[in-house]
Amino acid sequence: MSLVPISHHVVQSLEHAEYAAETVRQHLLAVLRFGTWLQRQRITLGDISEATVTRYVQHAQQQAPSVTGPRPYKAIGLRHLLSVLRQQGVIAVRSAPHPVSSVESWLLHFAHHLEHVTGCAPTTRHNYVRNAGRLFHEVFADGEVVWAELTASVLTQFVRREAAKFQPSACGQPVTATRALIRYLTFQGVVSESLLGAIPAVLTRRHATIPRAIPAADVERVLSACREDASYGLREKAILLLLARLGLRAGEVIRLQLDDIDWGRGCLLVQAGKTHRARSLPLSQEVGEALAAYLQHARPASVHREVFLRWRPPFTPLQSSTSISTLTRKVLRRADIQVYRSGAHTLRHSLATGLVCNGVSFKLVADVLGHQALASTEIYAKLDLGSLSQVALPWPGGAQ
Repeated sequence: MSLVPISHHVVQSLEHAEYAAETVRQHLLAVLRFGTWLQRQRITLGDISEATVTRYVQHAQQQAPSVTGPRPYKAIGLRHLLSVLRQQGVIAVRSAPHPVSSVESWLLHFAHHLEHVTGCAPTTRHNYVRNAGRLFHEVFADGEVVWAELTASVLTQFVRREAAKFQPSACGQPVTATRALIRYLTFQGVVSESLLGAIPAVLTRRHATIPRAIPAADVERVLSACREDASYGLREKAILLLLARLGLRAGEVIRLQLDDIDWGRGCLLVQAGKTHRARSLPLSQEVGEALAAYLQHARPASVHREVFLRWRPPFTPLQSSTSISTLTRKVLRRADIQVYRSGAHTLRHSLATGLVCNGVSFKLVADVLGHQALASTEIYAKLDLGSLSQVALPWPGGAQ
């Protein structure tokens, strides 16, 4: 059955959400391509589901790129199409998900434990549950959970394989995630605490690396490289100043609310996030003026309270801190500044390094950055070359 009769409902829904005209056109083309595939597969509208879309995407990804247009799997609106079909009563409303296996049930309980007992941040919960899912599906497949099959050797091999997928700086992630899972299972009384000893440790040397900072002069070049056009340039400038002058994390930028800016007292409230600690930072005239200019002249009208929204319609809150790092990398390239693994943290590191090199105490730097422990701040001492030169030992045999 053709999707042409339903396509105008898709267009109306997208236009109501204020999607750009080109985006609406791409969605519509995707719907029509999907409809052609449905006819070939003899699938009726009433039989369409999430699984059908997944099949279509897998099929499209196997096809060679078309010389006349993008690949069908770039059909960015198929999930939206399902929503429209449900609203029109063509397909059944999706019921709340429920575990269909004991593996999924344990994963749901583990996620609940991470959120309500240990208080992990959303990203941490997602990573830990994903790691647990890989382990469970490897050991139990989709069958019944038999804890006797979760042996020490199985854990060791699993962690080593997962760690090998990461860069050396990040290979400890599966170790930490698996330890959290075993501690939870021990708490539930289904496995022995001795299994923790089967999880191999990652050899790390404290402060073995140095922060990827850039000199103060390069920071100014980056800020000067913001685009000249009135609206987007104001947005870039406001975001980069929050990173470079206040040391905010990318996640803190996207979570910043309009009510977090206290214009009367001249301060900015950074809500609790990674370290579960809120902090108040002084709002300098430079940062305040940039935020005010963005809010008055560049921020789209929206019911959302987040300061920074999507640049293109629909004007909804940013979903990932990756968008802030991507913006930062673009401006760094525009300023012709090369940094290994650049991102939003480049400007945060640069601020911290500048503070330490100018004699600001570690305690004050930690408070500005929102570090929970001073040990996290001590790494910036490695970049204070002036102080290090005063304690450096002389070269054996004379000056070199």
